[in-house]
Amino acid sequence: MNKKFINAFTLSKKMAIAGIVSATVVVQSCGGDNSPRIVDSKEKTIYESTKGVITEVEEVEPGDQYKIIDERIIDEKEKSIAIVHTLEGTTDTLSLRKMKDGHESSYRHAGLQGILLYSLAGTFFNRNMGSVSPNASNYKSTSAFNKSTGLKNDLRTSATSRRVRVPGASSTGYGKGKSFRSFGG
Repeated sequence: MNKKFINAFTLSKKMAIAGIVSATVVVQSCGGDNSPRIVDSKEKTIYESTKGVITEVEEVEPGDQYKIIDERIIDEKEKSIAIVHTLEGTTDTLSLRKMKDGHESSYRHAGLQGILLYSLAGTFFNRNMGSVSPNASNYKSTSAFNKSTGLKNDLRTSATSRRVRVPGASSTGYGKGKSFRSFGG
Protein backbone atom coordinates (compact mmCIF):
# COMPACT_ATOMS: atom_id res chain seq x y z
CA MET A 1 0.00 0.00 0.00
CA ASN A 2 2.79 2.35 0.93
CA LYS A 3 4.59 1.59 -2.37
CA LYS A 4 1.45 2.41 -4.39
CA PHE A 5 1.14 5.70 -2.53
CA ILE A 6 4.75 6.59 -3.34
CA ASN A 7 4.26 5.69 -7.06
CA ALA A 8 1.07 7.79 -7.28
CA PHE A 9 2.80 10.68 -5.53
CA THR A 10 5.80 10.44 -7.88
CA LEU A 11 3.51 10.25 -10.92
CA SER A 12 1.51 13.31 -9.87
CA LYS A 13 4.74 15.18 -9.16
CA LYS A 14 6.05 14.35 -12.65
CA MET A 15 2.77 15.43 -14.21
CA ALA A 16 2.89 18.72 -12.35
CA ILE A 17 6.47 19.36 -13.51
CA ALA A 18 5.50 18.49 -17.10
CA GLY A 19 2.58 20.95 -16.85
CA ILE A 20 4.83 23.73 -15.57
CA VAL A 21 7.39 23.10 -18.32
CA SER A 22 4.63 23.13 -20.97
CA ALA A 23 3.16 26.35 -19.62
CA THR A 24 6.60 27.97 -19.57
CA VAL A 25 7.22 26.99 -23.20
CA VAL A 26 3.84 28.38 -24.24
CA VAL A 27 4.38 31.66 -22.40
CA GLN A 28 7.87 32.09 -23.86
CA SER A 29 6.68 31.39 -27.39
CA CYS A 30 3.97 34.04 -27.04
CA GLY A 31 6.43 36.68 -25.90
CA GLY A 32 8.88 36.44 -28.79
CA ASP A 33 9.39 38.77 -31.74
CA ASN A 34 6.50 37.21 -33.66
CA SER A 35 3.78 38.19 -31.17
CA PRO A 36 1.16 40.86 -31.91
CA ARG A 37 2.02 44.11 -30.19
CA ILE A 38 1.86 47.82 -30.62
CA VAL A 39 5.14 48.73 -32.26
CA ASP A 40 4.76 52.38 -31.45
CA SER A 41 2.05 54.50 -29.94
CA LYS A 42 1.20 58.13 -29.68
CA GLU A 43 -0.96 60.26 -27.46
CA LYS A 44 -4.09 61.78 -28.94
CA THR A 45 -6.55 64.27 -27.50
CA ILE A 46 -10.19 63.21 -27.74
CA TYR A 47 -12.80 65.99 -27.59
CA GLU A 48 -16.30 64.94 -26.58
CA SER A 49 -19.19 67.34 -26.95
CA THR A 50 -21.08 68.25 -23.79
CA LYS A 51 -23.84 70.14 -25.60
CA GLY A 52 -26.55 68.87 -27.90
CA VAL A 53 -27.79 69.75 -31.35
CA ILE A 54 -31.11 70.27 -33.06
CA THR A 55 -30.72 69.54 -36.76
CA GLU A 56 -33.51 70.45 -39.16
CA VAL A 57 -33.60 68.58 -42.44
CA GLU A 58 -35.86 68.78 -45.44
CA GLU A 59 -36.77 65.93 -47.77
CA VAL A 60 -35.77 67.08 -51.26
CA GLU A 61 -36.67 63.95 -53.25
CA PRO A 62 -39.01 61.10 -52.39
CA GLY A 63 -37.33 58.31 -50.48
CA ASP A 64 -34.25 59.09 -48.52
CA GLN A 65 -32.87 62.28 -50.07
CA TYR A 66 -32.48 65.00 -47.42
CA LYS A 67 -30.69 68.33 -47.05
CA ILE A 68 -29.89 70.13 -43.81
CA ILE A 69 -31.61 73.51 -43.55
CA ASP A 70 -30.60 74.57 -40.02
CA GLU A 71 -28.72 73.52 -36.91
CA ARG A 72 -28.81 74.91 -33.37
CA ILE A 73 -26.85 74.09 -30.22
CA ILE A 74 -28.76 73.18 -27.06
CA ASP A 75 -27.49 72.77 -23.50
CA GLU A 76 -28.52 69.15 -22.91
CA LYS A 77 -26.82 66.62 -25.19
CA GLU A 78 -29.36 63.89 -24.42
CA LYS A 79 -32.16 66.05 -25.83
CA SER A 80 -30.58 66.21 -29.30
CA ILE A 81 -33.14 65.74 -32.06
CA ALA A 82 -33.60 65.81 -35.81
CA ILE A 83 -36.63 67.67 -37.14
CA VAL A 84 -37.61 66.22 -40.51
CA HIS A 85 -39.80 68.16 -42.94
CA THR A 86 -41.28 65.79 -45.54
CA LEU A 87 -42.44 66.50 -49.07
CA GLU A 88 -46.02 65.74 -47.99
CA GLY A 89 -45.88 68.68 -45.58
CA THR A 90 -45.59 66.66 -42.36
CA THR A 91 -42.95 67.19 -39.70
CA ASP A 92 -41.35 64.34 -37.76
CA THR A 93 -39.21 64.77 -34.66
CA LEU A 94 -36.65 62.03 -34.11
CA SER A 95 -34.52 61.52 -31.01
CA LEU A 96 -30.82 61.18 -31.85
CA ARG A 97 -30.37 58.97 -28.76
CA LYS A 98 -33.01 56.55 -30.04
CA MET A 99 -31.50 56.62 -33.53
CA LYS A 100 -28.06 55.84 -32.12
CA ASP A 101 -29.44 52.94 -30.05
CA GLY A 102 -31.38 51.64 -33.06
CA HIS A 103 -34.82 52.19 -31.49
CA GLU A 104 -35.89 55.05 -33.76
CA SER A 105 -35.86 53.76 -37.28
CA SER A 106 -38.28 54.04 -40.10
CA TYR A 107 -38.16 52.98 -43.71
CA ARG A 108 -39.07 56.57 -44.43
CA HIS A 109 -35.92 57.98 -42.83
CA ALA A 110 -33.45 55.29 -43.90
CA GLY A 111 -30.87 57.71 -45.38
CA LEU A 112 -31.15 60.27 -42.62
CA GLN A 113 -28.44 58.95 -40.32
CA GLY A 114 -25.87 59.10 -43.14
CA ILE A 115 -26.60 62.80 -43.60
CA LEU A 116 -26.53 63.46 -39.85
CA LEU A 117 -23.09 61.89 -39.46
CA TYR A 118 -21.67 64.69 -41.62
CA SER A 119 -23.37 67.49 -39.73
CA LEU A 120 -23.10 68.82 -36.20
CA ALA A 121 -25.38 65.96 -35.13
CA GLY A 122 -22.38 63.72 -35.82
CA THR A 123 -20.99 64.86 -32.47
CA PHE A 124 -23.81 62.88 -30.89
CA PHE A 125 -23.03 59.69 -32.82
CA ASN A 126 -19.23 59.91 -32.69
CA ARG A 127 -17.17 59.93 -29.55
CA ASN A 128 -14.49 62.23 -30.95
CA MET A 129 -15.45 65.67 -32.24
CA GLY A 130 -12.26 65.71 -34.29
CA SER A 131 -13.78 63.19 -36.67
CA VAL A 132 -16.93 65.27 -37.21
CA SER A 133 -16.86 67.63 -40.18
CA PRO A 134 -19.91 69.20 -41.78
CA ASN A 135 -20.07 68.28 -45.46
CA ALA A 136 -21.23 71.17 -47.67
CA SER A 137 -23.09 68.85 -50.07
CA ASN A 138 -25.45 67.79 -47.27
CA TYR A 139 -26.67 71.37 -46.66
CA LYS A 140 -29.42 73.04 -48.64
CA SER A 141 -27.66 76.42 -48.70
CA THR A 142 -24.17 77.78 -48.17
CA SER A 143 -25.45 79.98 -45.34
CA ALA A 144 -26.70 76.87 -43.45
CA PHE A 145 -23.32 75.19 -44.01
CA ASN A 146 -21.37 78.28 -42.88
CA LYS A 147 -23.54 78.60 -39.76
CA SER A 148 -22.88 74.94 -38.85
CA THR A 149 -19.14 75.34 -39.41
CA GLY A 150 -19.12 78.29 -36.98
CA LEU A 151 -21.22 76.37 -34.46
CA LYS A 152 -18.72 73.49 -34.54
CA ASN A 153 -16.15 75.84 -33.02
CA ASP A 154 -18.66 76.71 -30.27
CA LEU A 155 -19.22 73.01 -29.58
CA ARG A 156 -15.49 72.43 -29.36
CA THR A 157 -14.91 75.22 -26.82
CA SER A 158 -17.47 73.64 -24.47
CA ALA A 159 -16.25 70.06 -25.06
CA THR A 160 -14.39 67.94 -22.55
CA SER A 161 -11.00 66.60 -23.53
CA ARG A 162 -8.90 63.65 -22.49
CA ARG A 163 -5.63 62.11 -23.61
CA VAL A 164 -5.53 58.52 -24.87
CA ARG A 165 -2.80 56.28 -26.30
CA VAL A 166 -3.45 55.01 -29.82
CA PRO A 167 -1.37 52.78 -32.12
CA GLY A 168 1.14 54.68 -34.21
CA ALA A 169 1.46 54.58 -37.99
CA SER A 170 3.62 51.46 -38.05
CA SER A 171 1.14 49.53 -35.87
CA THR A 172 -1.96 50.01 -37.98
CA GLY A 173 -3.23 47.96 -40.88
CA TYR A 174 -3.01 44.32 -41.82
CA GLY A 175 0.44 42.82 -42.03
CA LYS A 176 2.33 45.76 -40.54
CA GLY A 177 3.78 43.60 -37.75
CA LYS A 178 5.48 40.25 -38.09
CA SER A 179 2.78 38.43 -36.16
CA PHE A 180 0.00 39.20 -38.63
CA ARG A 181 1.31 36.77 -41.20
CA SER A 182 1.22 33.02 -40.76
CA PHE A 183 4.54 32.53 -42.53
CA GLY A 184 7.76 34.37 -43.22
CA GLY A 185 8.12 36.83 -40.43
